[in-house]
Amino acid sequence: MLLNFLDDQFFFLISNKEFSLRVEVLFNSRRVRYVDSGSGEGDTKRRCEPAEATRMKHAGGARESGDSQGVDQERTARYVLDIIPESAGPRRATARGSVIYSVRSPGSQKFLAREHSTGIVLRPARKLRASLGSDRITQYDAPVGCLVVNPAGVDSTLAWSQTRENAVVSISPEALSELAAHEFDLPDVKLEPPAFGTVDLRALNIAQMITAELTDRLPPNELYLDSLLTVFGVHLLRGYTGRKRQAASPKGGLSAVGARRVREYLDQNFVRKVMVAELASVAGVSPNHFIARFAGTFGMPPHRYLINLRLDLAEKLLAGGELPIAEVAYLAGFSDQSHLAATMKRYRGRTPGGLVTLSAGIESPTMAK
Repeated sequence: MLLNFLDDQFFFLISNKEFSLRVEVLFNSRRVRYVDSGSGEGDTKRRCEPAEATRMKHAGGARESGDSQGVDQERTARYVLDIIPESAGPRRATARGSVIYSVRSPGSQKFLAREHSTGIVLRPARKLRASLGSDRITQYDAPVGCLVVNPAGVDSTLAWSQTRENAVVSISPEALSELAAHEFDLPDVKLEPPAFGTVDLRALNIAQMITAELTDRLPPNELYLDSLLTVFGVHLLRGYTGRKRQAASPKGGLSAVGARRVREYLDQNFVRKVMVAELASVAGVSPNHFIARFAGTFGMPPHRYLINLRLDLAEKLLAGGELPIAEVAYLAGFSDQSHLAATMKRYRGRTPGGLVTLSAGIESPTMAK
C-alpha cells in the first residue's frame, strides 16, 4: 500500500497482481473518490494532482447587493476568492495568489482583502462609485484597461449600476514580498494605488491572457497562470511602488548548470503541478527573470515545455497499446481523457484514438507472421 499526502488531499494505493485500487480523500470538498485502475502488474505508478485551493469555498460576507448585510461587523480579512461569488465566473488559485474572470450583475460590495487585489476592466462601465481606505466616495467612468489596485488590509467599497466584466488578480503579501526582494533587494514595499479611472495597457494585456486561459475549453494550465501572476506581480512592483529597479534585467538564458538542473527536474516531475518559484529555485535565478531566461534557453515558455513532456509520454504509452486512453491521460499528467485529446489535437494535430489506430495498423503485419 502506497500513502501520499498533499495540501488538501491524500491518497493511498492498494495494488497486487490481480487489481489496483486508488482511494483519494479530498478535504476541501469532503469527498472520497475510488479509482479502479484495472488489473496487471506495474500499475503502481500513480500521480495525484492537488485539488483547487480550499479558499475557493464561500466564507460568507460580502456578496452581491442585498447579500452584504452585516459586513460592517465582520472585520476579518478574507481571500478574494471567498469574496467574489463562484457564479461570477471561472477562477484558479496558484502558489502566488488567484485569478478570476468575473461577470457580475448590478450590485455592490464592501470588503477587507487578505491579499493585494487588482481589478482590470474588460468592458467599459459608467458611473462606478468606489472608495479605498477611507469613507470618501468617488464616482468615475471605467474604460477598458482601467486598473484598480487594492492593497492587502485596506477597506474598499464599490457599487455599479450595470453588468460589469473584469479580470481580478490577487497576489499574497508573502509572494509580492518575495518578488520585491529579487527586484529591489528590499522585501518590504508598499503599493501605491493609482487614481480611479487610470488605464494600464500592460495590465490589460496580461489580464486578457489570463482571461483567455480561464475561458478556454481546455482546463487552465496551472504553470502558465502562475507565470502570468509572476509577471503581473513584477509589473505592480515596477509601476505602483514608487521604487526604481536596482539593476537591469539580465540578458540571455539560463546557465549551463541551471538549464541542466531544470531539465532534469522537469523530467522527473512533469506529471504533477509545477510552479514558477520552484523551477526558479532549481535554476538558481529569481522568479522575476526565470520565465524570460527559460524561454531564451529552451526556445519556449515553461508551460509549453511541460505540455510537450506530457504529450511525449502520452504518445509513447499510446503507441505501446497496452493501456486504455483514460489511464494514459492520468499517467501523463492530464486531468482526464478529454483534456489529453484536446491538448494533443491542438499541439500535435492528431488524437489519442488516431494514434492508437495508427500504431495497431503498423504492428499488425508483424504480428500476423
